[in-house]
Amino acid sequence: MKIKGVILDIDGIIVGEKIGFNSPLPHPKVISDLKQIKSKGIFISLCTAKPHFAIRDIINNAKLDNLHITNGGAVIIDPIDNVILKSNIIDSSIAVEVLDVYMKNRIYTEFYTVDNYFIQENQISDITKNHVHILQQKPKIVKSVLKSAKKNQITKIMPVAKGKEDKKRIIKLFKLFKNKLVLSWGVHPIALPLQFAIITAKGISKKKSC
Repeated sequence: MKIKGVILDIDGIIVGEKIGFNSPLPHPKVISDLKQIKSKGIFISLCTAKPHFAIRDIINNAKLDNLHITNGGAVIIDPIDNVILKSNIIDSSIAVEVLDVYMKNRIYTEFYTVDNYFIQENQISDITKNHVHILQQKPKIVKSVLKSAKKNQITKIMPVAKGKEDKKRIIKLFKLFKNKLVLSWGVHPIALPLQFAIITAKGISKKKSC
């Protein structure tokens, strides 16, 4: 049977841990191979917990002008043709509640919209610097993520676990919201041992969006 399309994960698959070689972008040979596959009429849909702007250069360089699954399945988008098929927004009141819980427990936490991500200024750390490299875009730095959350349409909330104890705390605190939201986990080769909690609207995940 002829292959019509490929859904491809990114981190640890086409992007690795060697900065300048295969990070933050894939090695040029990988981009060339993606272009060659696409030229044969096979669509390549990238599937990632990252936002579309973090994979924009991959999409543009490989000319992948089709839909891609981003923000943990919350946003399905074709950035080249500026088409958003789906944008699953977390209810504002729930988003504020989630952010409040994690911030009060001193867990590094970002929130995401379709085109940006936000962090509270008193949480800036090496994690922030790491994420700028991974996401290829600086965050919007705000005095209060709670106030900013009320003004934005949030697609994803991402607490970051620095170790096993942090991960346990994130999971335990999430039980307050398990009937309203979904929690999954992601890692990135250059950010280990950090683990990224991906909180999206109920029923939304990379797997279900594929």
